[in-house]
Amino acid sequence: MIQLTTDFYNKAVAAIDAKYFPEVKYYRDNDKCAAVHQNTELFSNGCLEYSRYISRIALLCNDSEELIEGIIEPFVTSFAAETE
Repeated sequence: MIQLTTDFYNKAVAAIDAKYFPEVKYYRDNDKCAAVHQNTELFSNGCLEYSRYISRIALLCNDSEELIEGIIEPFVTSFAAETE
């Protein structure tokens, strides 16, 4: 199970917005920025898998998955495997 930092959503969207949407004042003014926020919320609430989340954000930001992972990884505290 992936463990996230406290306040993951705010930290992650702030980092993504600063790099990919610096000109957007309010995130709902830009469809791609709004989609990034929605997907980040879904992921942080456990409704979206990590790999699918990274793929979606990379597509929305027109960048590689590796670069998006580099932005998101500091806000993930553990990638421990799920135990049964």
